[in-house]
Amino acid sequence: MSGAADDDLIELTRRALINAIATSTTFDKLGLQLKIAINISVETLVKVPVSEMIVKHRPQHDQWPGLIFDVTERQIVNEIALLKARFHELKKHGVVLAIDDFGRGNSSFAIFKHLQCAEIKIDRSFVNGCSGNKSSLNICKTMIQMAHNFETKAVAVGIEASADAKELIGLGCDIGQGFLFGKPMREREFIVMLGAG
Repeated sequence: MSGAADDDLIELTRRALINAIATSTTFDKLGLQLKIAINISVETLVKVPVSEMIVKHRPQHDQWPGLIFDVTERQIVNEIALLKARFHELKKHGVVLAIDDFGRGNSSFAIFKHLQCAEIKIDRSFVNGCSGNKSSLNICKTMIQMAHNFETKAVAVGIEASADAKELIGLGCDIGQGFLFGKPMREREFIVMLGAG
């Protein structure tokens, strides 16, 4: 039963990848240089010919901003060697790595020793309500500083309150993600919101 579920997840991720590349192509034609992030599992990276798919479907020019693959911290810690090999190849095709759910799993400095990460995504459990919780705010501060020490962008996930956003900006957080800025929307809505369509 779990095998069938795993196959379904891999197929879903494969479709998400193709859709992300298609959306990136649409943005590219509109002059929007946006790097699209998708969640992807280590198993998918092993079982799906990701590099070949990207080469086949991506815009064929040097200005293409590429993709970000969000891989959870827990999976990264368990598969550092495998991911190092995969992302060495994927980097050639415009794909970079983001550590998702950072702080939620078993954090390891080995990640930074062996992998070049573009982003650290601070888990929402620390971000949401951080303006009113000194411990959460200090954790966010430490993670942001650590990201910058490794020349990596810090992304705060799950921002829902302007007070939290203000505190995170003050700490030097690079990117914010959450309902405060926008809820999930269709591609066309997003393009209209940006005034590009």
